[in-house]
Amino acid sequence: MSVVSLPRRDLAPRRPAPPAKRARVRPATPGVTLRPVRETSGRRIAPRGRLASLSTLKKSVAIVALAVLIALFGSMLETNRQVELHQLQSQVLQEQSSYAMQVSSLTNLSAPSVVVSQANALHLVNPTSVTQVPATSLDAILPLPNFSGYAPVTSRTQR
Repeated sequence: MSVVSLPRRDLAPRRPAPPAKRARVRPATPGVTLRPVRETSGRRIAPRGRLASLSTLKKSVAIVALAVLIALFGSMLETNRQVELHQLQSQVLQEQSSYAMQVSSLTNLSAPSVVVSQANALHLVNPTSVTQVPATSLDAILPLPNFSGYAPVTSRTQR
């Protein structure tokens, strides 16, 4: 078993103090007083200003308050967008409902039975049969018609 021991701080030899800096001697000019040179003892000189005079507690409280205000403002914007989206969705639903009602009323007016009754009221010829064509999209390809009689089949490539 090995044991590593580190020297204690209070037993460590002290470092010698750095030599004092010599002040530069400048020639005296009339009317100017020289300030004595201040030696720093290793401490930082605090900057002077508006923010430097505030304590760290006040600075941290200000930063947290600013962050809370920014978060609150962002959530208010998001809530406003959500309300606008809800209003647009309800408007779309209302428009779809009114469109469906208009389509159903026009479909009822163009039904074959309604057309026959209107033709009878105007003393037009009664049709022998009424055939209703199913509604399809204009983009849909229609199937080939079915013939009830005989028709010779000819190839399109040979005539």
